[in-house]
Amino acid sequence: MKDLSRSFRFASTLASLVALVGALFTTNAFAAPTCPLSYGTTDAAKSFKFYLYFPTADDATFPAFATSASPARIFNVANLDSTIGTTAALRNRIYDVVADDYCEFNVQVIQTTTNPATLPSPPARRATIAVGSDDPGGAWGQAQAVDIGDTINIDFARVWAGRYVTCEGGDGNGNCSSTGALTGANSTLDRWAQAIGGTAAHEGGHTYGLQHSDDNPNVGNCGDFGAAPTPGEDAFNRHLMPSGCNLNGADRASYRRHISNRTYGLLATNVGLSIQTMHNWDLINPNAATANSLAIDFLSTQSTVNISWSYTGSLSPWNNPTVSGPSGTTVFKGTTYNRFRITWTSGNPSWGGGSPGVLPGGAAFHIGATFTGVDFNAPDPIIIQNVTLFDASSAALTLHPRLPMYDTGAVDAADGTFAMNFFANGNADLVLQDAVIFNLPRPAAIESMLGSGRPFAFDKTPIQPWAVRKCKPGSPREGTRCVIGNISDQPYVSVTHKVGEKNVYDCSKGVPKVRRPRDTAAKEDYEGPICAGTVRDPFPSTTVYVIATFVEPDAKHYDWQSGKMITGPVTSKVYFQFAGIRDLRKYAKEHRLGEQPKQTAKRY
Repeated sequence: MKDLSRSFRFASTLASLVALVGALFTTNAFAAPTCPLSYGTTDAAKSFKFYLYFPTADDATFPAFATSASPARIFNVANLDSTIGTTAALRNRIYDVVADDYCEFNVQVIQTTTNPATLPSPPARRATIAVGSDDPGGAWGQAQAVDIGDTINIDFARVWAGRYVTCEGGDGNGNCSSTGALTGANSTLDRWAQAIGGTAAHEGGHTYGLQHSDDNPNVGNCGDFGAAPTPGEDAFNRHLMPSGCNLNGADRASYRRHISNRTYGLLATNVGLSIQTMHNWDLINPNAATANSLAIDFLSTQSTVNISWSYTGSLSPWNNPTVSGPSGTTVFKGTTYNRFRITWTSGNPSWGGGSPGVLPGGAAFHIGATFTGVDFNAPDPIIIQNVTLFDASSAALTLHPRLPMYDTGAVDAADGTFAMNFFANGNADLVLQDAVIFNLPRPAAIESMLGSGRPFAFDKTPIQPWAVRKCKPGSPREGTRCVIGNISDQPYVSVTHKVGEKNVYDCSKGVPKVRRPRDTAAKEDYEGPICAGTVRDPFPSTTVYVIATFVEPDAKHYDWQSGKMITGPVTSKVYFQFAGIRDLRKYAKEHRLGEQPKQTAKRY
């Protein structure tokens, strides 16, 4: 009875607990982040392969696309600082840094000591970044090209890690920073990994179409001027793509530089996100009986559905949900879907409402799951159909938590309006009380999709939305429509380069060989030939994040305070996030939509 009482108190203070959890996640008290999507089958399914190649011997077969790019020299920690650990340990930490940078993208970061070109069947889409511990002088790294739109299938880059011995050791040679960022007490495994990993991720970014001007503000003498950080972002020197002239040793070694809001949108278009839809729900057990598991029936057009990320915090009785199906098909709104079920049965040891896996009658709880698709142009809708609670013997409880059905939005061919829809899902009296729609420059972490829903990234970095709008209250009985944008809207991020502009070339017939100074601390920090083309962020934004509250005014449910069944309002909350459309022109053509806006404006 003691646990049950505690659960009831938990149900009445859910909002306070949610607020506390949200506050904790925005502090700096957490350990270094680890990408929640870089493991197992989820990572292996990503179609873009990013090889971190650490040669164990000099490799003369590596392409000589730039001065000193070939041979790819051996990587050995003894050439850097043998006191920080083994070569293998440093390789592993560099991998962690790069994998975190590309976490939510359709990019698998792979550590290797073998040249990927020698594999029996090397991947058709790959970037190989060879990391040596040499220093030919003058640069930390160089990519084969700035591949605007990522049109080159097989790309290369080089990292000269030995440059950090010369520059960040503080000896003052050449154009180095002379900060001593990697000497004495500053010479640690993590700091070396952040410096070398940042360079590797930076050069890889060039191969995926990112350039210095994406992150260089119009300050100083470095050239390659572009846009300043967007509102709410941290300083530009914490971002991945500034030119070497704009960074000192502390910038490179003290933290993991990350992808900025601008470059995030461009990269999301070029390579895609591995996150397709993310769902969190605040629900109530309307039964007097205890529930020991939960299942949600849903529809998808895909033949297989994977879960890559789920909510495991203290507001959920369960963790580690699993998907089963398909089990037949259903036609909904004229489209044929496969039927699936996601089930929560595993008790969550973090559950704050009593014993793990035990949900008392009348108690409030929170669950969430991320459905992963890889390399799709637009997200596939997950249509929620039914929510069922089960007792300890797996018998379904009589009353069901209330949830609407909803889609991932579509463009109206008549006026170009992009809107998503909520449907009643058998609960005719379900009412949309309010809904807030955020256009985000990057995905919000599943842990942030609760309470007030203030979005932050998986590494706890706060996210400032591009735009916020509200949806009018209404009844989903006939379908409630929430407008998100219009195809005539200018993109939040757009970049165009034409042949004839400085350093811009036609790469359609191969990468031009242009030998110039590389990624250096000098003012003329040449990043490689820039491939002509246009790229923008996904439409209507990298991700769309919706928080919607629904009420059933006269629902029969168990009231734990009075200890009896009553009829009255029951509230449920939906936190829903989905990826934007990567190729709006292709989408418009397939759906016979009108003329699209020219993609030349730079909003950020």
